[in-house]
Amino acid sequence: MTTAPSSQSAAAAPDVSPAVALFRSHHEFLLDRFLDMERQNLPPDEIDRQLVEFGERIAREYNTSALISGSPQLDGEGLREFIGNVRGLMGGGALAPLLDRHDVENIHILGHDNVVLSLANGERILAAPVATSEEELVMMIRHLAATAGHTSRRFDTASPILDLRLASGHRLFAVTAVAERTSVVIRRHRLLQASMAALAEKGTVTPPIIEVLRAAVRPPNPANLLVVGGTGAGKTTLLRSLIAEVPQQELLVTIEDTLELHLRSSGLHPRTLALETRTANTEGTGEIAMYDLAKAALRMSPDRVIVGEVRGGEVMQLLQAMGIGNDGSLGTIHAGSTRAAINKMLIYAQRSPDAPTPDSVLREIAEVLHLLVYIKKLPDGRRAITSIREVTGYEDGAVLTSEVFGPGPDGVAVYTRPFKPDGEVLARLRDSGFDPASLGEPYLPEEVRRDRARRAAGAPAPQPPVPRPPQQPPARQPQPARPARSQPPAPAGAPPQRPYPAPRAVPPQPARRPTAPAPPPVAQQPPAPRSAHPADLPPQEFPRSPSPAGPTPASGGATSRPPTPSGREATP
Repeated sequence: MTTAPSSQSAAAAPDVSPAVALFRSHHEFLLDRFLDMERQNLPPDEIDRQLVEFGERIAREYNTSALISGSPQLDGEGLREFIGNVRGLMGGGALAPLLDRHDVENIHILGHDNVVLSLANGERILAAPVATSEEELVMMIRHLAATAGHTSRRFDTASPILDLRLASGHRLFAVTAVAERTSVVIRRHRLLQASMAALAEKGTVTPPIIEVLRAAVRPPNPANLLVVGGTGAGKTTLLRSLIAEVPQQELLVTIEDTLELHLRSSGLHPRTLALETRTANTEGTGEIAMYDLAKAALRMSPDRVIVGEVRGGEVMQLLQAMGIGNDGSLGTIHAGSTRAAINKMLIYAQRSPDAPTPDSVLREIAEVLHLLVYIKKLPDGRRAITSIREVTGYEDGAVLTSEVFGPGPDGVAVYTRPFKPDGEVLARLRDSGFDPASLGEPYLPEEVRRDRARRAAGAPAPQPPVPRPPQQPPARQPQPARPARSQPPAPAGAPPQRPYPAPRAVPPQPARRPTAPAPPPVAQQPPAPRSAHPADLPPQEFPRSPSPAGPTPASGGATSRPPTPSGREATP
């Protein structure tokens, strides 16, 4: 057994606060005390009480030694910091004060000095640093990985991703080496003692929804149900509330990647066997996946199988558990709607080692699954059930469904459509004492109700406005014909002349500067009259006079013609 070190050894680290130095010097001693109590199976409250007593004793010894030597003592703030680190040995450390706040939902640690709190009202605020350095933050997470959860997990450069459950019941996810800074996200479960009444107080469910869900999970013929929603929508809290309605004598086997339901520790259901996955060791062997746990759960003869989150091939084992007599089996799945959840199940089924054909998967879904419940976070911060869908059968390669509850005016689901009268879901609900008449009339929008009331009173329904035809532009009026411009009569025998074109508007010309008067034009002499060409004259015969001497040899016997006035020969 490790002995407690001297309190004076805390002064060997001047670069850190006295509280942190004191905790580091006593870390090994306190860790041994914690592991001894864990082996004794002491309750968490008793472990926390004894650790605080050890821490207070160490602080008193430190202050006594400091008083004797004249060195600074731990003040009130330093004592709270030291006790917080001591309590962190069982899961929390400097996180313990944050985890104790009931208004905190998520804690985001983006490096040791950047802490953001997500509150229940939707706000996000900054918090004090949880460590003095990145090394101290890694050491704290590494300790949580070794002591929290059912199995010890590594957190180092070889295994830089960590997903585990703290002793307080909250879920922690951490990453290092592959991120810029060591980061941690803690999802704090605020409603470990969940119930339908608690959900009704928060506006998540309404009385009609409570009647349907209670009848769906109660014997003798409980329905197989799947909770659908996004991240942080409240699926785990709703699933825990449904399990609270299951009779205590039934044996439940839960399958989770990281324990979140806490059915036995919270007292919701004592007869629970919780199974948790395990990562591979340094040699890459020893991994236990969700699919392996789902196969093992079927060999334990459970009354119901509950899968905390379906996200892989284990969906086939869940469907198999629903189909072999484990009625009332439950699970959650990430999807954007109840209709999209069926496609997600089909996709996940293909990841199974014994992946069946898509058609066989859809047939099995239609045969063994009964209800899909969708929960989401509304814009005002409330979590609410917005849809409940009934699986009615299979036809033409598709799963047939009917949305019995749909989104209402305020976002919470309202009764919109009756259950299938001869369907299996309604028969199971009636076996549990459910009366469908208690749901009343299906919800109708206000305009539909007004229209039906008007028709019942005999008033004619308002006619929709007749659409007006598009207006055509007015037709252009024909312009009157412009009178033809009078022209002088053409002389007899002249060819026809074209009509005068319409006068064109002449743009006004700018005024010109006055210039000197031009000299009078020189009178031009009219051109001399040109003698008419013989071709232009009317044909006439020229008299021929016989030559007294007869033809001459130069002319070749041809008769010469008289010369024309222009000196050219006249053409015959």
